[in-house]
Amino acid sequence: MAIVPSYFSNLAQSQNLQFLLDQSQNLLTGSSIWRNWLNEGLPQMSLNFDSAIGRERIAAAASIVDVDSPAPLRSRNKLELYKGKIPAIKEKFRMNQDDMRSIEVLRSLPISGNSSNEALIAFLMKDLQEAAVSGDKRVDIMLLQALSTLQIDINTTNNPDGAAYGVIDLLSQSYQLQGVPIVWTTIATATPIDDIEAFLQAMWNIRGRQFGKILMSYELWVTFKKTTQVKTFLASFYNTGKGNSAFAVTLANVNEAFTANLWPQIEIMNYTANIEVDGKPTFIKPFNSNNVVFVPAGKIGTLFNAVSMSSVHPAGGKTYANFGPTLVSKWGEDDPLVEYTGMEMNAFPGLSIDGIFILKTDTVFAGPFV
Repeated sequence: MAIVPSYFSNLAQSQNLQFLLDQSQNLLTGSSIWRNWLNEGLPQMSLNFDSAIGRERIAAAASIVDVDSPAPLRSRNKLELYKGKIPAIKEKFRMNQDDMRSIEVLRSLPISGNSSNEALIAFLMKDLQEAAVSGDKRVDIMLLQALSTLQIDINTTNNPDGAAYGVIDLLSQSYQLQGVPIVWTTIATATPIDDIEAFLQAMWNIRGRQFGKILMSYELWVTFKKTTQVKTFLASFYNTGKGNSAFAVTLANVNEAFTANLWPQIEIMNYTANIEVDGKPTFIKPFNSNNVVFVPAGKIGTLFNAVSMSSVHPAGGKTYANFGPTLVSKWGEDDPLVEYTGMEMNAFPGLSIDGIFILKTDTVFAGPFV
């Protein structure tokens, strides 16, 4: 079996793979989640990385001392090295001889000019685009796990045909995950408004932390808005000086009330990932549905990535293109004659974990928050 020129390359003689991928750049970039949360790190040559996880200490005010006194010594950020192997994310799509015959039939149709070739290139671009974003989708899964649990779990359920690394602890502190006095599913007596207010106040007073967003799953949002306290809170906010009538509990209304109280706004995380098992799609939700996540404003980490060796030593007969940290390739093989579209990304999301705090709404913690 030998690598032969890509059928796609023969069809698109006047256009290279990178040009075609660049044309879809905006569309493909907008389909990923991680780009909203992470900066893309500089590519490393090694597959091993030392991710510096700095224990971000809130800066203390300087002391006022006598002019002849020595300066008081402050503690500095503690630096920890999290060593690990950057996982290789790989996937490929196969076009067999029957597909190629169908394309040849389409090419022979009496369509004027280059219209037939352009239509076929657009058809074949689907594999190219799916390969380009498939690595992003895997990073999105790891990111949403990390955000909502402070861990990443790569197991046989969410990575059935790959390596099962197990649970990767992101070195959070115990106080970054705390429970609530009454679980939120106890609709009549749960106190989600009190919990959020007390947690925000405690993290500011005790930890010096402020947050830019509050994240929760759609399932938890539905539970949250059904609670008696949320309904009462919103009714009193919008009916000040009036009779205590009911008011619609919508995300916009809740966020308006939160803003008026100088609290971060709620953002709903409603992402479903498609995992293929033996050719059949299965669906998972990587964001923990019971946890409320408090995050700083802006980007919260870096996507560590390594250079693919295929980009350093390209194989003859293969055509390559880059999409961010992903290397996309196309090639054919002659025994049997098939066409492949492949991708490789060596990447791992590194979060500034010290700025992320979680309320576990299904876990009872008598309090007070610490």
